[in-house]
Amino acid sequence: MNVFSMLLRHYRLLLVPVMALGLLTACGFQLRGAVNLSADVAPIAIVRNNLFDLGSEIRSVLETNRIDVTESMSAAKSVITLINESEDRRVLSVDGSGRATEYLLIYSVRYGLESQSFEAAEFTARQQRSVVFDPDAVLAVENEAEMLYGDMRRDVARLILMKLQAKSAVR
Repeated sequence: MNVFSMLLRHYRLLLVPVMALGLLTACGFQLRGAVNLSADVAPIAIVRNNLFDLGSEIRSVLETNRIDVTESMSAAKSVITLINESEDRRVLSVDGSGRATEYLLIYSVRYGLESQSFEAAEFTARQQRSVVFDPDAVLAVENEAEMLYGDMRRDVARLILMKLQAKSAVR
């Protein structure tokens, strides 16, 4: 009987991860894969218009996905034009004395996509995050806000590429 209880215990240890994996695959979960662009879209040029951080993020995402990036507008089959970006901060909540305790950080970018394979268009991408304000750690809150803006910038770079992927698939 002792051997039977040991086997049952081992099966339970194995059953939990197998069930979790089954539930994840049943709900459609999958890891984020590479951006697949049609061959008539690359190489891509990025017109930064003083948005160097976002332009660098987009270039990094393109290179990570093995998509050619060119500096030459004449060699490019597609162009991503970064028009403007804005960082905004709004108060989400206040304490009893009327001081802000939580902020909503908003990062918004207007950009244009144009290619030989689809009609040029302008889009807006927007991300937002909340940050709790601690009056005793103002510098730490500012550092966290800058990190969150960086994360939102990376997310927007990925969104721009997803939009380019969607536009290149639609004919």
